[in-house]
Amino acid sequence: MNFEPLTPQALTAFENLSPRILALVRERLGLELGKTALEYGRRQRELLEDCTRRFGDTLQAVYSFGLFEQLENETAWLVSVLESRGLARGWVEKILETWTIAIQGMVKPPEADELSRPLIRARSLVPRLSGQPLADEKDLPEDVQRYLDFCLRGQRREAAEFALTFLEGGVVPEQIAERLLIPALAQIGRHWERNQIGASTEHLATEITRYVIYRLFDSLPRKESAPFSAVLACVPSDEHDIGIDLMANLLRNDGWSLVFIGRGSPHQDLLETVAGARPDVVILSVSLVSHLPAAHALILDLREKIPGVRIILGGAAALIAKNILGPLVAGIAASLGDGRRIARGLVGHHA
Repeated sequence: MNFEPLTPQALTAFENLSPRILALVRERLGLELGKTALEYGRRQRELLEDCTRRFGDTLQAVYSFGLFEQLENETAWLVSVLESRGLARGWVEKILETWTIAIQGMVKPPEADELSRPLIRARSLVPRLSGQPLADEKDLPEDVQRYLDFCLRGQRREAAEFALTFLEGGVVPEQIAERLLIPALAQIGRHWERNQIGASTEHLATEITRYVIYRLFDSLPRKESAPFSAVLACVPSDEHDIGIDLMANLLRNDGWSLVFIGRGSPHQDLLETVAGARPDVVILSVSLVSHLPAAHALILDLREKIPGVRIILGGAAALIAKNILGPLVAGIAASLGDGRRIARGLVGHHA
């Protein structure tokens, strides 16, 4: 999708009216859901509501940062998630159509036209994306598949012992994470998207991996304390914390003093924690495009309220918005190793 960035007038109109637009979207979709009370169960209805809300959050990021190409990815995700759970493609079209109608009803032209064009384009893609067989995936490496099978079967001890064999063979935890744990979790996410596993299995696999991480790092000899400190957290509303957990363990093993917040902290709490800790480095993780506005707002507030703060940003969404957020931070990490290298560079080569 190649669209020009929104004019300031269009972006301001959307930001000012977004609560009313969302309310109208919910009202219209609620009426549509009311017509299907006998057709769909509670879980399907809740899923539609969750997808509608997530799409709105993604749309805010797309508009704010000009990431229009992400609308195609989000539309493809919606098609995959809804169709695999027995919901016709018409619901994806209806979500896109409802957002379009709500925007046109709340925002005056020509700004309404600017905001609507990407949505109309996204809706036109649905027939092509819908009803297609799942693309054949390349076979996972044998080690990743074996670890994945342990996770899917809920075999925590076996998963940990398998990962520890790599450590005993001289593979460092950073490489074990990037070659084994992270690819397996990515596949778990694809399984959930396609309705091949439920949310409980996805959560179980995540918690098994968290346990494996602790086993790996607890097996390493302790290093001398280093005179460096860091605060590590997910940005507000981002619940995907395995990456930031791994980063924390890497730095802790290097002797850093840490305040590890992980997920779940509101914007103001994060500000206060960083202001109180005054760390050498702040490391933030942002995994989904829908969380980019929260990341942007937090970075700006940290820079304003804590002059000189050095921020490293990581996560899939950080890479997508690298050109926009990159100038605001000390570095954007493409991997765990990259994040560790950037952190060490910020505090000196002896780190």
